[in-house]
Amino acid sequence: MNRESRRPVLRALRVLVPLALAVALLWAVHAWRLAAGVDDIARHAGQRLALLSASLDAELLRFESLPAVLARHPVLPALLADPDDAGLRAQANALLEDVNARTGAAMLYLIGPDGDTLAASNWRRADSFVGENYAFRPYFRAALAGGAGKFFAVGATTRVPGFFIAHPVRNAAAVAGVLAVKVELTQLERTWAESGESVMVVDRHGVVALSSNPAWKFGALSALSAASRAELVQTRQYDTEALAPLPLVWHEAGRATIGDREFVVGSRALDWLDWRMLMLLDTTPAHAAAVWSATGAGLLLCVVAAVALYWAQRARRLRERLGAQAALERTVAERTADLAASNRRLQQEVVERVAAEHKLRGAQRALIEANRLAALGQMAAGVAHEINQPLAAMRSFAGNALTFLERGRLEPLKDNLGQIIGLVERMARLTAQLKVFASRRRGAGGQAPAAQSMQVVAGWFRERLAAAGVELTFDDAGLSLPLPPEALEQVLSNLVGNALDALAGRGAGRIELRTCARDGLLCLEVADDGPGIAPELRARILQPFYSTKPLGHGLGLGLSIVADLVESAGGRLEITERPGGGALVRACWPAASESEEAQET
Repeated sequence: MNRESRRPVLRALRVLVPLALAVALLWAVHAWRLAAGVDDIARHAGQRLALLSASLDAELLRFESLPAVLARHPVLPALLADPDDAGLRAQANALLEDVNARTGAAMLYLIGPDGDTLAASNWRRADSFVGENYAFRPYFRAALAGGAGKFFAVGATTRVPGFFIAHPVRNAAAVAGVLAVKVELTQLERTWAESGESVMVVDRHGVVALSSNPAWKFGALSALSAASRAELVQTRQYDTEALAPLPLVWHEAGRATIGDREFVVGSRALDWLDWRMLMLLDTTPAHAAAVWSATGAGLLLCVVAAVALYWAQRARRLRERLGAQAALERTVAERTADLAASNRRLQQEVVERVAAEHKLRGAQRALIEANRLAALGQMAAGVAHEINQPLAAMRSFAGNALTFLERGRLEPLKDNLGQIIGLVERMARLTAQLKVFASRRRGAGGQAPAAQSMQVVAGWFRERLAAAGVELTFDDAGLSLPLPPEALEQVLSNLVGNALDALAGRGAGRIELRTCARDGLLCLEVADDGPGIAPELRARILQPFYSTKPLGHGLGLGLSIVADLVESAGGRLEITERPGGGALVRACWPAASESEEAQET
């Protein structure tokens, strides 16, 4: 085969091979997505079965111990000993009727050793169990033998299916009769039906005892064997029900079909009478998801193919253009001239860049010097700002001390002098921390009880609060915050002072101090019912030297210092709106773990 004859074959292979690979890839995507969807459905079925089986267990466990407890009542053994005593029979009927009404069971009845029912909770009704013989029921035989009888069946008298639990009634250590309770599960089946799920409970013969679909009830998963039918006829478990096989076709890997619909079948074993709970979930969503995934993969392959064709065409055109340019000597000469010009421009740019770098270094040195001077000015202004409040408080305490001295009141005088001493010590600590302030570590380390610091700061502002008519309240959760006492007092002092300034001239107001622990955080909150802070100003007021107060009423360093103290201790400061109006400033720190607290102690 020559080259000309091979060209059509090669051309066809270039189309068919990528197409075959694309089809195989799409099939693999479809199969993978379908398997993943079916697995998800199976997991969901398992989870739902766990919940539904738990609800069934809970419903039956409510009544499991009822016959055992009620069998100890003296009236029941007495009636079994003398079945013809009308008085005892009336007492037993009344007892069973009352207990049945209180517990919510379907039926309670007492059976003699011969299988005849002596008393029942439904003794007043036309379908009363009294006089009926249930010797053929397995639960009666098991209880009469001294054990606990459990059985599910269609009621021989009422024709209503239910779960029967029986317990022996003893007289002088011997079994004298049987007390049984019937539990009807129709309400549970209605709940399953309302959920829209296909649920069934099958016994060991494969007969559907309970189901969310009434059409499936008392059907069989498959044709019953002769032995199973004989046993069911003997016990009259389903009485006259046909027990016809359901239109289910079972497949491998826990799947079944009904008509043209496929289902994933989840199964869970139950502890009651070798029951199994089955749930059928439609696989249509999994098939739809697989189709969509394959469609998406196909679209993606189309996009990739289009991009590949585009770049192949572009590369072809580029090769043609470069070939044409390579054939022209003039183009080469022009390119050479351009390169020479570019080289000269590059040299000029290098010279300009070197000069710019020299200017930049000079500007950097000037900027460093300016920052150093600004830092010194900010530090000095901050210290002056922080000392101003203790000085004002000392002046107030000193004036009070003179008044108390003139009046001969020594106890208040002693308290004022103590406050002055505390303020002096605080000023000493503040000035001693000047270096720590410069190194930005002044808020790190230490613990302080919030309640004690609140009381100290309240003493500082007592006169200002009274003069302004502002009420200061506390709501302390007994927390210790990760700040030294002087730092915590400085934070509270600045925040309370700002709140007082916001309430100035209003005639009355309220400032709230509180601590709380939530979401793994220790929080300190200062709130007021003043005019609040506009949202556009909340980020700017934390900057140094920014103030909303009139000129001469502050340097704008208070909140900046508070933010620095909180952040230095690993916390975060936020400003927001107080519910009901006003401003709320919140400082939060991560709560220390138990291991960290143990190391600190």
